[in-house]
Amino acid sequence: MKNVFSCPHCKAVLNPSVKILLVISYKKKKGMILLSPQPGNYKYICDPSVEKHLTEGAKVRFSCPVCSEDLTSSTSSQLAEMRMTAPGQETRRVEFSRIYGKNATFIYDDEGVIAFGEDAENLGSTNFFGA
Repeated sequence: MKNVFSCPHCKAVLNPSVKILLVISYKKKKGMILLSPQPGNYKYICDPSVEKHLTEGAKVRFSCPVCSEDLTSSTSSQLAEMRMTAPGQETRRVEFSRIYGKNATFIYDDEGVIAFGEDAENLGSTNFFGA
């Protein structure tokens, strides 16, 4: 079985197939983005009408494609948040960077946090996308 990522608001599955599907917004541009479900893998596929406007350091907004709720983390405005359920484990919180060009992901469980990405140390103790 694979890890299942879900919306913290409506609980909808965000990776019904191979990739995580989210809505990305930057300024007045809005489109779809596909993210890798593998923590630490920052490859993505983004709607070109949004991606062409992104510059290093731009803060993007991620939202759920089902309920349209903003996925910005309540712990840091620099991060977005999802839930991840791994086979045989409890659901965990995943936070990832909303800053384009910053690679950081944080997975929280009862025992602490696991950080991924070259920018994790700079963004605190919480992150996932790297954009």
